[in-house]
Amino acid sequence: MNFKSSFLFAKRIISPKSGRITIARKSLGGAILCVGISLIPLVVVLAVSNGMINGITRRMISLSSSHLEAVSFSKDFKALEGAAQSVSALEDVAASYPMIESSALAVSNARRSGVSIRALPPETFEKLSSYRELFEAEDGSISDFARQKKGVMIGKGIAEKLGLKAGDKIRVVTIKKLPSGKITPGIHSYTVSAVVSCGYRELDALWLFMPFEEGKKILKDCESRPSVMCELDDPFSARISIVQNELKKTLGKTFKVYRWDELNRSQYENFSSTKILLIFIQLLIVLVAAVNISSALAMLALERRREIAILKSLGASPSGVSLSFLMTGFSCGACGLLFGVPLGLLLSVNINAIIKAAEKAINFVARGLFFLMKNDIMSFRQIRLLDEEYYLKVIPIDVPFGDLFMIGAATLLLSLAVSVIPAIKAGRERPLETLRNSR
Repeated sequence: MNFKSSFLFAKRIISPKSGRITIARKSLGGAILCVGISLIPLVVVLAVSNGMINGITRRMISLSSSHLEAVSFSKDFKALEGAAQSVSALEDVAASYPMIESSALAVSNARRSGVSIRALPPETFEKLSSYRELFEAEDGSISDFARQKKGVMIGKGIAEKLGLKAGDKIRVVTIKKLPSGKITPGIHSYTVSAVVSCGYRELDALWLFMPFEEGKKILKDCESRPSVMCELDDPFSARISIVQNELKKTLGKTFKVYRWDELNRSQYENFSSTKILLIFIQLLIVLVAAVNISSALAMLALERRREIAILKSLGASPSGVSLSFLMTGFSCGACGLLFGVPLGLLLSVNINAIIKAAEKAINFVARGLFFLMKNDIMSFRQIRLLDEEYYLKVIPIDVPFGDLFMIGAATLLLSLAVSVIPAIKAGRERPLETLRNSR
């Protein structure tokens, strides 16, 4: 029995000429459906988790730590601008800018909160593509920040804590050192130029941006982190370590240079391990679904015992019969793959709309139940499926086609693996016993 004969028998098993729908064929269709349905959440989880991880990582390495950060041991803030210019001349550096980070107390008319001050050149928000693309003005205008000498920008989280909006006054309390050496609080008043958000609440929660020149004045006596921030064309490039060494040579011993993966190692590894764990769990679900192929093939072998006996009596080999059933199991996995992956991609692309629709439906039902139980609709709090406090405002979708290819290959291998035992049993059928019992 050659390969062509095995293929034709497998084709006859899947779609017999009679077209009669038997219990075994129903089981085969159910197995295909189970594999397809199990792949849908796997594809959705893969696309959504990849988009979330890439979205958060991009914001962390572009807006928080930058791709490379050269931290100065000196408090000579004026030298930072010259260091940034010398770094920008390097071949692999796409952009660089000086920045001073420090902690302070922000005060509004009725509230106060700790803030993380980031003093940087105002034109950074217009010149750097990462700042320009990732920051969005929730209130006011980012361009006003560059024009106003006494203007600051605050994150959305701080604005909500302090009850501020664009145009309001904000006071920043820092440390001030008197000529006598005595330390006193320094109170500085500013106008809120804009309330900004990068779409990730954890980063927006403490940010207060001010012009670099203003930062040099008020942060000279504070505990601060003066640094030169550098952006590359590709932060994931293997050349980032080479550029790190070039920065060390250019800036000298007064600077310590860090890569983004060194500063955010724990978070990045946590994201990666979470993604791997989710995929592993989903693959286990696919494995459970693939077991249905094994039971369906076993039923098909019982149903086709007479045909197998006739083929073997005409010279078909056990390996040829087994190959036919392996092809059938492989075809089931392939059909499930063709059904599940496109549907999973379709749901992934529309995941934001699906979540919003689900939130509306859940809140509609919950509001009605709350009113019936409490009779007080005003105290009802909206249910959020994805709270902005912990997730991105909008879920970005990033389909990793390499990972999808590996999942497809794994699904087909699982389909083959679970088909081995029923295929071997089908090949070991004894034709004489089968034909004798079928009289």
